Amino acid sequence: MRKVLPFAVFVLFLGLWTWKLLEPNPLPERVAEGIPTDWKFWLAKALHTGAYAYLTLLARWLPVRRAGFWGAVVLLVLHAVGTEIGQTFVPNRHGCIMDVLIDWTGIGLGLGVLRWWEVRRWPSSAPPTPRT
Repeated sequence: MRKVLPFAVFVLFLGLWTWKLLEPNPLPERVAEGIPTDWKFWLAKALHTGAYAYLTLLARWLPVRRAGFWGAVVLLVLHAVGTEIGQTFVPNRHGCIMDVLIDWTGIGLGLGVLRWWEVRRWPSSAPPTPRT
């Protein structure tokens, strides 16, 4: 169970994010009406960044070796591209290179947080041992 739970959580959140990215109307109309028009763009882009940063952090929780973690990161990089391509086939949506770059920024932010955490956690005199 300890090994299955991280994968289940990662796949669940990736699946939910994919669904919302490829849905014609990802935000219920009632909710969309309550958001000021000036804020919609910035909130959407912040959500893109935050979602991919969060998924990157979840990938670190997976019980895999270092190569497996980097494989998950590559999956997220390709997912960002794939969902934007997929949006070109969804009514009311469009694919955007800027969104891919924003998604990649989120992945980079997640990697930066992980690096900061490792540096903070391990003193420079005692480097962390590689995962086995």
